[in-house]
Amino acid sequence: MIADENFAQTWYIFWILPLIFIGLNLFIAPKYQSTLYTGRILQIYIVVSLVLLIILTFFYAMFLMMAISLNKNAKLQLENHFLSLQRARYDNLCAAIEETRQIRHDIRHHWLQLASLAENGDLEKIKEYLSSADSKMPGFDLHFCDNQAVDSVLGYYSAHAKQEGVPFLAKIDLPKQLPADEMDVCLVLSNLLENAVEASLKTERSRRKITVEMYLHHTHLLLIQVENTFDEKIRQKNEIFQSSKRAGNGIGIQSVRHIAEKNGGADSFTYKNGIFTAKIMLRI
Repeated sequence: MIADENFAQTWYIFWILPLIFIGLNLFIAPKYQSTLYTGRILQIYIVVSLVLLIILTFFYAMFLMMAISLNKNAKLQLENHFLSLQRARYDNLCAAIEETRQIRHDIRHHWLQLASLAENGDLEKIKEYLSSADSKMPGFDLHFCDNQAVDSVLGYYSAHAKQEGVPFLAKIDLPKQLPADEMDVCLVLSNLLENAVEASLKTERSRRKITVEMYLHHTHLLLIQVENTFDEKIRQKNEIFQSSKRAGNGIGIQSVRHIAEKNGGADSFTYKNGIFTAKIMLRI
């Protein structure tokens, strides 16, 4: 549980009662050893010490159950988040499929129109017609990689970016089964892409762009790189990025760094000439 990111703050609370227990022991301990043998002080001291020990043991048991429950809830929340991404991805796929079916249904009418223009020998109108038909083709990216979890995350943020008029380019080379914790990988990718989309929306429309690269290096490294343009000033305090939405540290990047550390990897965040680049290496 110490290595679990959900309990980084919980351990600070954990130390309160043990410290109180030590303090009480020091407080009730007689200053002189001979005092213990006065009347029933020794028996009382033993009973109080045992009661305190039982209370402390009970506290440990309660803390363990609480920690296990919190851990389960945190994992369920993450799973629900990824399920919602997959649901959004599914809705996008359905919309793309329906649009494609409609276009296929209209192809017969396109052929008739083109045949009519060809009979008249009107080459310019044929070119205009083909150009117009091409612009109406669906622009959804239906597939990014063979891994379903990563594909769902990319599909969700790709559709979100394109709805906001942000060009989204992805170069992904991943197998169907990742030799790594998929939840960690998706959490890293979600945080980076969410930050990238938010920064892009605050950038001049003509400069907006998000680029994603993911691939395995040899058999033991997973490399992730996300680039996006930005216009706003980036704030750092003690090498920690500050949130642009509220006062305090940025949670997304801190979470990414924690996962990289936990997996024995590394992270690099650079920003120069209006380009923010995040590079993450995870050991697998």
